Formats: sequence, structure tokens, C-alpha cells
Amino acid sequence: MSAATAPRRSLPLSRVGIDGDALRTPLSGVGQYVFNLCRELDRLLPDVQFFVYTRLAPEQIALPAARWIVRREPSPLARKLPSFLWLKTRGAEMARRDRLDVFWAGRTIHPGRRVARRVVATVHDLNHRLVPETMEWATRLSHMAWFDRDVRSADAVLANSQGTSNRLLRWAGRAADGIVRPGVRAEFRPLDAAERQAAQIALAPLGIEPPYVLAVSTLEPRKNIGALVDAFVQLKQHGRLAGHKLVLVGARGWQNRELARRIAENPANDIVLPGYVPDELMPGVFALADVLVMPSLYEGFGMPVLEARAVGTPVIVSNVPELKEAAAGQGQVVAPNAGEIAGALVQILAVSPDQRPGAPGKVQSWCMSAQLMAKALS
Repeated sequence: MSAATAPRRSLPLSRVGIDGDALRTPLSGVGQYVFNLCRELDRLLPDVQFFVYTRLAPEQIALPAARWIVRREPSPLARKLPSFLWLKTRGAEMARRDRLDVFWAGRTIHPGRRVARRVVATVHDLNHRLVPETMEWATRLSHMAWFDRDVRSADAVLANSQGTSNRLLRWAGRAADGIVRPGVRAEFRPLDAAERQAAQIALAPLGIEPPYVLAVSTLEPRKNIGALVDAFVQLKQHGRLAGHKLVLVGARGWQNRELARRIAENPANDIVLPGYVPDELMPGVFALADVLVMPSLYEGFGMPVLEARAVGTPVIVSNVPELKEAAAGQGQVVAPNAGEIAGALVQILAVSPDQRPGAPGKVQSWCMSAQLMAKALS
């Protein structure tokens, strides 16, 4: 019987540690997942002490609540260690001293079984198996070295989607013990006329002005934004989408020279790159969009799809099982190439806004997700 399925005596939960580098700002998709769950866990578990272990400076961390205890690496030299190597060595030493009940590895790789009574690991994706060429080298090497071993040795493994759990069983020989899907914040809801006008005023300085097609992701190869850019440019060149812009929200990422070249070659085609947009403005970004496109070659889930559904914006997703799971039958599914993306855009945008698919969908709140997470930790 595995450690994850063996009966265990329930003990009071009083000290929980987390991998603080997951909270690095600006928050990535994984960072948003960890941060929002932690913020809700703080409310659900007011008597629990939470510890954050990190190499990062305080201003580089999005702390879920002021009461959380930050254990920061004191040595300037050790702060330069690669993230997961630091977690396995210096971070593990710090965590052991705090006598934790549970360590939650929000980025899957954990500091070892001896840092807490229980270790819980969340798996978001299997990039290192499926699309390793799209990863930064240090992260790729860390996952190749430790991912499988840490998944198998964790007391409990959680996944952010059923699709991720299925892939985990195939590639690592262990399915998830539970599924904790992402949620959405309460601010993601349909906007009334006054709220839409206020959102337009707030977003105009960033160049985000309706009508527009939206993508929200780090601009890196796995996200396949180049195919969306090609589809948009082709439609523009054929006189379609005359009044629309393409808004690409997200950090510039890595290995994106080819994407930058494609955008630079079409400066008159209304492609807007606002970069990072503050969280408080994102509900408006989604609500004012005519459609969200997520053309990724692979995703572990796809939180922007949930957020678009929550505000009632139509979605187009590539035919990746995890993205289809996020769309829950409410999105248009396409092959991740420019031709199919262009066809789907024409089909959706040819219909008047009040008749487009995309009625606000029922999506899970972060509070509901955190309740599942709290059970897994205890």
C-alpha cells in the first residue's frame, strides 16, 4: 500500500510550509494558482501558522496575508542558487527547523520527506515530458532530475485537472490522489454598462480599447501565440476584422524572437502588447474582449478560459484535452494552426455581440478550491 493511500491517524494541523518561489511577482499561471489558494487557506485556517521559504527579496513575493512568516535565505551567495537546487538544500534545512506538519510543494518538486510530517505536491503540467524544448534550461534540468522521484515520494499528489492526472499516471506511474482545479475571483463576472465604461477608461492608457481579440499568456513557444498572430494578420490583409485589435496580455517570456519578428513585420495591424496588467484590471480586460483565444500546444489547465467564461466572453481553445476540460463544452475547439483559428474568429465575430456564444458560465470559486486543498493538507 502506498504512502498516499495508507490509513493515517489524523493529527491537528498547526504549521504549514510552502515553496515561496511560486509566489514570485509578477505572478505566473502557477503563481496565480498558489497565491489565490493560499489567500483562501488563510481565511479557512485562521489558527494555522504558515511559513514561506524563499531566496527572494520581500518585494519580489506576493504574500497571501501579512501574518505569514517568511523564511528568507540570509546568504547573498546562496540566493544565487537555481530555485529548485536551493529548495532541496538550504530551503530544506530551514523547513526542518520549523517542525512543520505539512509542506505543500506548489511547484511539484519538494525539499524532501524529512521536512514535515507530510509532503503534499501539486502537479500543474508535464512540460518536461511533452514540450521540454519550450522550458528554461534550469527548470527543465530540475524537472528531469527530480520530478518523477518527488511525485512518487510525496505523501499526497494533487493535480489541477483530470487531464493532468491522466498524463501523470502514464508518464510517472502515479495518478493524482485528488483534483484541485483553479477557481476564479468574485470580480470576474459580467459588467453592467457603467462598469464597462469605467473599465474602458482604466484600460485606454494601456492601449486596450474595444473591439479586440484577446490572448492572456506568457509569450513563449508553448503558448503558440504565433499562430494567433498569423491568423489575425491574414484576416486583416483580407479585409476582415477591420476595426479589431489583437491584445496580447502577458510577460514577454523566453525563446520568443520569432514571435517578436512576426509582430514587428506587421506594425500596422493593430497588435497591442501591454505586458503585465494589474490584477484589479483583468476582469475588465476579459469582459471587454469580443473573444478569448487560447491556442496553446499544451496546457495543464488554462485559467484564462475560466475567467473568460465567468464574465461571459466567448472562447476559442486548441484541441488539448486540458483546455477542453477548462472550457467545459462552452468553447469552440480548433486545431492549433492559423487556418482553423482564423475560421473560428470569423464565425464568432460575424455574429452580433448580443447573439455570440459565451453566456456567463458556472465556474468554481477559489474558496471552493481551497476547501478541497485544506482537506488534502489535513
